[in-house]
Amino acid sequence: MEEDISLKKRKGDHHGEKGLQAGQEPGEKVKRKRGRPPAEKLPPNPPELTRTLNTLVDMVINYKDGLGRQISKGFVQLPSKKEVPEYYELIRKPVDFRRIRERVRNHKYRSVGDLEKDIFLLCHNAQTYNLEGSQIYEDSIVIKSVFESARQRIVADEEQKETVSASHGDNGRGAEDQFVQSVTPLPIQIKKEDRGITMAKRLHSDLDSDEDPEDNNTKDQG
Repeated sequence: MEEDISLKKRKGDHHGEKGLQAGQEPGEKVKRKRGRPPAEKLPPNPPELTRTLNTLVDMVINYKDGLGRQISKGFVQLPSKKEVPEYYELIRKPVDFRRIRERVRNHKYRSVGDLEKDIFLLCHNAQTYNLEGSQIYEDSIVIKSVFESARQRIVADEEQKETVSASHGDNGRGAEDQFVQSVTPLPIQIKKEDRGITMAKRLHSDLDSDEDPEDNNTKDQG
């Protein structure tokens, strides 16, 4: 009986040694790698979708107001948590144009609607954190309107291309050339109600122009 018990113990020890990693001492804990596992790469989007997403982002980022000011500059990169910790306490889903570009590049957006959600989130975050009437607040309203206009323009261009393709199939190359000559670029238009809000807020913003500019720089991070 005692011999059977001893034999079982020896077998148990033998199997336990097999479970040890190479170079690991008995009783030593297995060290696990820290950090998040590498993100799974998504299959690439169709080239047409990637081109459309990049075009939309470029149109919004490069937009300038009537004074020639590129309003997207305050939204390119968020402040660090060390600089403005209270921003990350209030904003649960921070996003900026740097991250949006990266997500387009990594095929995170599977449709124009996915991109729209992040653009609208960016604007919502700016309006949540910043005071109504501040420059960054007003700019976020314009950015949302510019994106909506840019998306309508992209849709119109796609419809024109489909019409060209149909005409090309029916009437040959001459019909396409005639159509392309008749196409005129669609301007990006800001909604009238957004303009009214912006002008009204600019009046309030002027009253606050005596504030310390350093405080405004910290607060106006979208």
